[in-house]
Amino acid sequence: PEGREERDRRRRRVHPRLCVAMKGAGEQARQTAERLKTKGNECFHKNKIGAAIDLYTEAFTLCPHWPVPLVNRALCHKKNEDWNKVIEDCEKVIQLDTDNLKAHFFLGLAQTNTNRPHLAVQNLSTALKLARNTESTIKEEVWRTLARAKFESHSRTAAERAVRRGELLQRLKSLLKEDVSRRIKDSDSSLPDILEQQEELERDTSLLEDVFKSDELKYQGEDVPNWCTCQLTLEVFHEPVVTPCGISYENQVLLEHLRKVGEFDPVTRRPMKAKDVRKNIGLRNAVESYLDDNPWAWYYAM
Repeated sequence: PEGREERDRRRRRVHPRLCVAMKGAGEQARQTAERLKTKGNECFHKNKIGAAIDLYTEAFTLCPHWPVPLVNRALCHKKNEDWNKVIEDCEKVIQLDTDNLKAHFFLGLAQTNTNRPHLAVQNLSTALKLARNTESTIKEEVWRTLARAKFESHSRTAAERAVRRGELLQRLKSLLKEDVSRRIKDSDSSLPDILEQQEELERDTSLLEDVFKSDELKYQGEDVPNWCTCQLTLEVFHEPVVTPCGISYENQVLLEHLRKVGEFDPVTRRPMKAKDVRKNIGLRNAVESYLDDNPWAWYYAM
């Protein structure tokens, strides 16, 4: 028993020193990693992408719980359009930091560029939410990438549905014809009865085609309604704001107008300042709801 107590006392004496040493080693590793990351940034700005990747890799190896070098390395892979490596790095970053804006954005972009738009939509939607919460400068880029992913996902679904719809329509038409032929064959129908059966077949076939046509129209359109677009750009709203006059504009376009043209409402020309602008969340939600209900329209938001 005395030997055990002595060992416990010895451990208690050693542990504080060990903790300090470990803490010092961790801080030194982080400082070294910071320097490597800074050198990597310098290489990236000089377009020395390979050297930057090596430096970011070394920095992350020293601090495997620090996601910044990994995000920067993903940016390098993005510049090289090495999308599979972008995906690999961003998935690791999200494991370390679930709210990392750039990781979700780069991952969604990579998934879009590797023909996986249905997966991209989820990550880009998260990225857009994070960008809006932080007022990030890449908010518009995220929005347009999300619009592209949603449109490509819709296009794939629409193409597959068109094939199935065409095959189903032909089968149903054949069944209608077989039914009429069977009824005529099974009964001693007179010529007027036969003609009436043929007319009924034509009416049923026409109705069937109309039903299928209405389904087809759900997956295509020509243009979005005016209320979805900014009067200044004629583009789909993604960050609408409203002025004291009650007119909505795209945020960045209105702020640029106030800064470069003059402090007045572009339509009514009434005096106003940037501080008078308010986010139009209701309109933004309505536009996004319209786009989701009519996914072909995401094309105009790209």
